[in-house]
Amino acid sequence: MRVLLVLIAFGMIAVPALLALSREDASRGRRIGSALVIVLAPAIALGMIHGVPELNGRALDYPIAWTTLRLVLSALALILPWCLYVWLAGPRR
Repeated sequence: MRVLLVLIAFGMIAVPALLALSREDASRGRRIGSALVIVLAPAIALGMIHGVPELNGRALDYPIAWTTLRLVLSALALILPWCLYVWLAGPRR
């Protein structure tokens, strides 16, 4: 079960990055930059979760609130690549 969840999470991050790389209307540098932003943004968000002691599960005060915040931030880290892909793939004005 854990392997399936890891594959789903990896797919939610990798698919928008691969879509950004396969775009035809942008230059090569722009496509690579967009894909790197899409891949690194959730890594930074999840790194923040593990770096902050309260979000790392070591909170002494209000553990339920900190756990809820950690779950919300984890879910947002998986949605963030799709939001970035839509934002970066939008028309340039």
